[in-house]
Amino acid sequence: MLKPVGKSLAFFAALAACGLPMPASAADTVKVAVSWVGLWDTSQPTFCKDRGAFEKAGLDVRITPTRGGSETVQAVIAGGMDIGYSPGTSAAIAAFVKGAPIKIVGSEFVGQNDTFFYVPVNSPIKTIEDIAGKKVAYPRPGGATEAVLLGLKAERKLDFTPVSSGGMDATRTMTMSGQVDVGYSVPPSGLDAVAKGEIRVLFSGDVVESQREISARVNIASDDFLKNRRPVAEKFFMVLNECIDWAYANPDESAKMFAALNKIDLSTAKEALKFYNRDKLRFAPVKGFDESVKWAVTNKFIEQPLTPEQAKAIIDLVP
Repeated sequence: MLKPVGKSLAFFAALAACGLPMPASAADTVKVAVSWVGLWDTSQPTFCKDRGAFEKAGLDVRITPTRGGSETVQAVIAGGMDIGYSPGTSAAIAAFVKGAPIKIVGSEFVGQNDTFFYVPVNSPIKTIEDIAGKKVAYPRPGGATEAVLLGLKAERKLDFTPVSSGGMDATRTMTMSGQVDVGYSVPPSGLDAVAKGEIRVLFSGDVVESQREISARVNIASDDFLKNRRPVAEKFFMVLNECIDWAYANPDESAKMFAALNKIDLSTAKEALKFYNRDKLRFAPVKGFDESVKWAVTNKFIEQPLTPEQAKAIIDLVP
């Protein structure tokens, strides 16, 4: 092993002597599947990349947007992604139980106060109880929004039909055309329609008591990534956490970035940020995990509770 090192040193010395540029060291590539890029919390990796913070730390971060839930998990399992940012906790648990080579490496968002459900302004639905017998939209199975609806069913003893409607634009169309009775949204999407009086907010995710202090969305990583490149994973989350601190310390600048990303006016962007307290975006701890497991069993994401060995193995906090 000594001879190749000697040759390398001689090579670099020759370059320097000739005044030629030294080759740059290769950045560590990190492939990240991100649920719903464009939301405040899930936009943080994009903002961090755009500000050059990852590059300065020697990271080449490549972001692939997904539509949340199990799609983010599948991107890590089958799509070669290193990290899955913000899938629903139930989707991560279900995949792990089925043998997926992934770990939960941190919390992404606590509670559900950023998700709201709405109806057309002239809808006869006036209260939560009025959704009995109606069709209520959510994006994808296994995501945090589905958890809100299933929790609402259990707590209020309401019989309604959850409908997987996909993205928020498609959901708006389905809601306004009557294909579903109640739509869902996450800021900033929908705030313009509320301001114009086109839709009316019916309730937010925080009406479900069981979801308020639970890490409803988590971050995951592939076993291979953690085993072979753990220092890179630690650097990614350390840099990202510093970027999130910057966003909250500089709200005017970060609001401008958020407005530009979503092509919305600055006032709407600032209104959206009111839904997101910094403490909700802490990577650790994973809050209420035992309750998340119970919920996953009750709602048939998994058949039985995790064994003590599984409960210990599924979470590997980074850093």
